[in-house]
Amino acid sequence: MTHNATLPRLWLGILSLLPCTLSAQNLLGLTTSPNGGIHRAYQNPAWLADSPHRFYMSLGAMNIHANNNFVRYKAPFSLLRLVTGQVPNQYRQANGGVQFETSYTEEIIDGKPKNGTVWGEFRGPALQVAIGERTVIGLSSRLRASGQVWGASEQLLSALRASLNSDVLYSIPSRNNAFSTNTNTYAEVAASLGHTIFDEDESSLMVGITAKYLVGFTAGYFVNQGLTYEILPDPVIQSRGYMNVKEIAGEFGYTTYLQNQNLSLRSLVNGNPPGRGVGFDLGVAYRMQPDPYGSTLKAGLAVTDIGSISYTGDAYKINQQNLRFVSADFDEVRNSEQIINVIRQKLKVNPSDNQGLFNSGLPTSLNLNVDYERPGGLGLQLAYWQDLRGTSAIAMHQPSIIALVPRFDSRWIGASLPLSYVNGAAQVGLSLRAGPVWAGSDNVLGLLGTSKNGISPRGVDVYFGLAMGFGSRGSNVNDNDY
Repeated sequence: MTHNATLPRLWLGILSLLPCTLSAQNLLGLTTSPNGGIHRAYQNPAWLADSPHRFYMSLGAMNIHANNNFVRYKAPFSLLRLVTGQVPNQYRQANGGVQFETSYTEEIIDGKPKNGTVWGEFRGPALQVAIGERTVIGLSSRLRASGQVWGASEQLLSALRASLNSDVLYSIPSRNNAFSTNTNTYAEVAASLGHTIFDEDESSLMVGITAKYLVGFTAGYFVNQGLTYEILPDPVIQSRGYMNVKEIAGEFGYTTYLQNQNLSLRSLVNGNPPGRGVGFDLGVAYRMQPDPYGSTLKAGLAVTDIGSISYTGDAYKINQQNLRFVSADFDEVRNSEQIINVIRQKLKVNPSDNQGLFNSGLPTSLNLNVDYERPGGLGLQLAYWQDLRGTSAIAMHQPSIIALVPRFDSRWIGASLPLSYVNGAAQVGLSLRAGPVWAGSDNVLGLLGTSKNGISPRGVDVYFGLAMGFGSRGSNVNDNDY
């Protein structure tokens, strides 16, 4: 069976209230580096006060990321080519769409709820400035976009992956399939403050806060609070199945501001975007250096992305029985507006029930890290991000991750080898810096894996950026300053 995307049209249809295509991953090599400057504030704003630089400027950074725990990737072209639209012509259909075979993925059957994330981030121009010896302020900007599936059952995803046409799945009842899908595309401008509360000879305590103003461009969600269904053979068309939904309860919503349009600079600055919101990061950090010329031990705790965006759009409560879905329902759709119309029709939505407003939460997470650094630039950080959003939340999720990041940082060069565990899979990364130029990946094998080399990744990640620091600050003087 051949498909034009990673999952069949029915799967894409159910998710695509989802008008966006691609929240940020962690850019581990940049975020955990002592020369990361204002990028360290995304992990914990208190780290601003620990910066060795009096002035730090970032011209920009970009990240593309995908991960899941449902399928392994086994296509003849890499995930990087798929995500960036560089699939060779021999694997495309006449209309230019990717000819994606079911055999290009292999299911992971382990009985666990399934999560998937595709997201992109552009961190715009940013700077930080030291004010005196104890205070550092920062200004930053970024654009974030994400699409996620959270807490879905294996049985449901297997049925959708098979386009409901596998007789192995017929007549098996399934109940209480609670899960959520969410997309969000928004911009933020932020002001950060890091301050050293006390600084003794051997230790210092720092606190930090980031306040964010958010502008939302597109959002969509489907929260399934209860679904009872079974897959049955179609009595009309032989060898075709359909999904008989006995009952479904939940809610869904979407915006139409950029429907069937690409996000552009013009859409960022013109028009009347449907979303507005605020967010906050809060953090505390401790630094200990018994010998002023010896090793340094640091520890930090933060809660980031507290807040939400309030959208004007369409929002509905769903409570229906005896619905019928077939994969062919979405065969004729050509854009997101048509997909939404099919969804509304199949769910028997009454336009008069539109609530008109909904809130979409940020990917709130608890961030912990411990960092050890030796004189000369060798260092090691243990970092942990814990998702704080519930499965049924109308919100983005920060996939929980634990990472061990060995590194070397000197004045002009730096390198790190992030080892991480996210969404049930171990990943090996690599980050390199030459002067102000950063480039890296938190999942190197994800960039390379194809059916030709036998590497079967569950995601992909790549990032790069330009950033530099100048001057030295008091007790934080080291030989890493530009």
